[in-house]
Amino acid sequence: MITFFKSLSKNMKITLSILGILTVLFVIFALQILLMGLGYTDMDNNFAFGAWIIGDLVLVALGGGAFSTGFVLYIFRVEKLRPLINSTVLIGFMCYLFTFVFLLFDLGQPLRAWFGFAYPNWGKGVYPVSMLTEVFFCLSIYFIILLVELIPTVLEHKVLIQNRYIKTTAHIMHDFMWIMAAAGTFLSFFHQGSLGGGMWGVLFGKAVWYRPHFFFLAVVAAIAGGMSFMTMVPYVAGKILKKELVPMESFRTLTRMSGFMFIAYAVFRGYDLYSMAAYYVPMSGRSFLDLYGGYYGIWMVVVEIILLTGPLVLLNMGRFRNQEKLMITGASMGIGAIIMSKFSVLLHGFSAPNFPWKGFTSYFPTYQEWFITFGVLALMILIYMTFIKWFPLFPHTEEGGGHH
Repeated sequence: MITFFKSLSKNMKITLSILGILTVLFVIFALQILLMGLGYTDMDNNFAFGAWIIGDLVLVALGGGAFSTGFVLYIFRVEKLRPLINSTVLIGFMCYLFTFVFLLFDLGQPLRAWFGFAYPNWGKGVYPVSMLTEVFFCLSIYFIILLVELIPTVLEHKVLIQNRYIKTTAHIMHDFMWIMAAAGTFLSFFHQGSLGGGMWGVLFGKAVWYRPHFFFLAVVAAIAGGMSFMTMVPYVAGKILKKELVPMESFRTLTRMSGFMFIAYAVFRGYDLYSMAAYYVPMSGRSFLDLYGGYYGIWMVVVEIILLTGPLVLLNMGRFRNQEKLMITGASMGIGAIIMSKFSVLLHGFSAPNFPWKGFTSYFPTYQEWFITFGVLALMILIYMTFIKWFPLFPHTEEGGGHH
């Protein structure tokens, strides 16, 4: 390991050192939170979730690109996306894995994590009373599906693939991966909507959140932003490695789909803001702008709308999308719009008082929360770098291609 580290370039050594330090700090503060309790966070009765709930919703939303990209490839047979699929599955897997990690800290009872399976909050018949029960089951099952989808990539390691039994297993799993893609899309549709919007939209006591269509808005947001995210990660990795990991035509195909979905999201989001201002917020006896005062403000919604113009223009007009820098700018702005929407929904939702006579509250994460958040991001980068180095994440770039 030391020899390998010494063989790296200076910039790579610095990068790995920073990621390593963040990972160590993540472990230290994770143990502090898990062993000594949530008193080391800024949570209170107003902010029942910490900073990590934003990480949860962002990771799940952007990880939604895994189910949409896989569905388009395996069901609609858009073969131009083939070079992206292994990377897409890995990103989706990491997004869901670390969603569970964030939830572990947010809920504060890691020893009771199995209660979700052992004591689910089922109602009469075969449907859950609690939205969190549905979220828990869908997240868990889809995580297992992503794990199954990732197995062929691991089996195709240049050493493992020499074994004919392993090679046959990987080949068979590839042939039946369309089943996983279909099942994953079905499950992801529900948990994207429930965790991303439905869980909050049913709370009629919270004027910032309550609207019945919030479930479906979250699904559209995940598809649009997720596809752009699945473009950005391998693109940035390729620039760092100074190597074309994915053909530009694959990027353009995926960003074109993302741009189209951003049109649907923009229309839906416009209706969402209008319906809040005209109908749902007045039901609580307040105006729309009354809910966006205090610590955060309406500026977050304005920034989201500004960012949203990027994918609408740059990803939907061919003359812009065919220019690499403009295409990446559009995808980046689209990802930023989705992230900002999650920040806006959650921060305003917890900040705005339930009753008009109460004041706004604010939340500022403790340094433990910051380092756990940055540590998760560092771990995701390290895992992705490991797969690029040691596994056929982009098999078409290797000599002899790979199983397609």
